[in-house]
Amino acid sequence: MLIEKYLAFKRKYVVRKRREYEYAINRFYAHLIDPFFTKLVYDLKLTPNLVTVFTGLLGIGAGVSFFLQRWVLGAVLLQLHHFFDGADGNLARLTNRCTPFGAKLDQISDQTVRWVLFLGLALGADLPVWLRIALPLTILVDLVVVHKYVLPFSRKNKLVRSKWKQWFLDRGIIPGFDIFSIFFIISISAIFGWLPQAILIIVILKNLDWLYRVYECIKTKSSASKPSHL
Repeated sequence: MLIEKYLAFKRKYVVRKRREYEYAINRFYAHLIDPFFTKLVYDLKLTPNLVTVFTGLLGIGAGVSFFLQRWVLGAVLLQLHHFFDGADGNLARLTNRCTPFGAKLDQISDQTVRWVLFLGLALGADLPVWLRIALPLTILVDLVVVHKYVLPFSRKNKLVRSKWKQWFLDRGIIPGFDIFSIFFIISISAIFGWLPQAILIIVILKNLDWLYRVYECIKTKSSASKPSHL
């Protein structure tokens, strides 16, 4: 009965599927919670763009809190940022206010939050100098490689997937080390005092993530160049 009530509630405020595939952390965590935040902003009669700006301020607040070593506050603000980040899109679809300007504003907000967040962590956390440099550098390299090479390539070519990755995609799950997983790890580790260890893990896994995506593109390109045998 409770599950049925929740599903009815979710259908009311999440009127359209976001995309065909979703990251696990969103599917099994954030998108189960953000319908409640969608209801909140809907009842308050806020516009999607105003929610986007508020979402950005929450994320910036998280980065500033980490810089000031207010770990629990930063963790809470970062998770609120994640939930409201889902709510603004839900609200736009619910009220039929999806616009190019709103999409661009959301993109600018997301990128601003990420740089403030990772610079705040790099400067505020007790890290060796090389890790202070490696964290924002990793995010920069990932951003450049993915947006300048991987995404343009994947739009023009059907990627050759490994069997393990295709297994997840067949179930609607993107098997990657995404920014939302990073937000979750940062929040948990900030609360329990594991930030240096968590940041090291983030740097390692994020570099492996973009390297694997480049490997998929190279593998696809190599497969396409092989002559077919009749």
